[in-house]
Amino acid sequence: MSSGLPSIRPAGLPLLLLLAALLLSACAGVRAPVSLATPRFLVGADISALRTHEDHGALYTENGHPMDAVALLRGSGFNCFRLRLFVNPNHVGVVDNDLPYTLALARRIRDSGALLLLDLHYSDTWADPSKQTKPAAWNQLPFDQLVDQVRTYTRAVLSRFAAEGLAPAYVQIGNEITNGMLWPDGRVGFARANDTAAWNRLAALLRAGVQGVSDAFPSGGGPKIIFHIESAGNLPRTQWWVSSLLERHVPFDMIAFSYYPEWHGSLDNLRHALDWTARTTGKPVLVAETAYPWRPDAHFSGMGSRYPYPPTPDGQLRFLRALAATVQSVPDGRGAGLFYWYPEAVPTPGLNVWLGGACALFDSHGEILPAASFGLALR
Repeated sequence: MSSGLPSIRPAGLPLLLLLAALLLSACAGVRAPVSLATPRFLVGADISALRTHEDHGALYTENGHPMDAVALLRGSGFNCFRLRLFVNPNHVGVVDNDLPYTLALARRIRDSGALLLLDLHYSDTWADPSKQTKPAAWNQLPFDQLVDQVRTYTRAVLSRFAAEGLAPAYVQIGNEITNGMLWPDGRVGFARANDTAAWNRLAALLRAGVQGVSDAFPSGGGPKIIFHIESAGNLPRTQWWVSSLLERHVPFDMIAFSYYPEWHGSLDNLRHALDWTARTTGKPVLVAETAYPWRPDAHFSGMGSRYPYPPTPDGQLRFLRALAATVQSVPDGRGAGLFYWYPEAVPTPGLNVWLGGACALFDSHGEILPAASFGLALR
């Protein structure tokens, strides 16, 4: 059976711009990377679209000097980066995250001295609570074969990363899977909380992903397993999901949440979800996605009252400091860290950039913003 791994495609041409930026970085004296052993708190960022932006001409700067964005974020305190992986993406916009693309970015992360979190979407495109579309090549598989495919694909992916010396420290089995994954087979829902058969199917798929990771590291020492949901603003929904997982004894190491204040409410909402989950599971918890505007955006114009700070560079920094403090306050030191979503989202020719770059950690000219350094105080 095919593993579903895509073939290698040529790299983008505008990498010459990145090479120029790297040369200028050396001349400009980029800050030394933060030393990394075992971080007590993960200061992370999902930079999955970075190379696509670079291929379209984006540059990232400090004090006007073009630099390598990974080095810039490392110097600002980031010690872990998340990369998504699609099965067979269509390469439209920033849906570029096939295996060769992701391995290339993972190599830059490794060379920077940072850790890697690999986010397996089990889809050809975006997977989130509103859509969990099967890869086209898997669409007609009977359920038992779909379970086998998840294990086979996961093993093949992780084996490739390990063979190239790029083994991740963490692996997400699915992305924002509060409503399950690989619909319709693995779909669950809070409104159908008594549908035990649906949860049994999801558990079988999750267990297959976990087993695929273990298969790739037969001697042990493989990545920590993360399950990622987005219900930080709904404690009953979180309790339903986590309890359903625990009842089925699916092995994992961490539970991650998405937290965007316009959708998930106050930091107190998040604190309740994190504290309950850490206490109930006895495992670390983290925020796998967050973002906040440094200037007004479409979300802010419609939901400004849901943002606790103004949409300014200082407001963005204050939000991240408060969020980090919330995660760090989880009892027994089980608040493991937080990851910023799409910090590289600067306006770039030829790309439809999320919210026009209003929630990036770089301004509209690519200059790094003060909020990028929120993690320096957490070392």
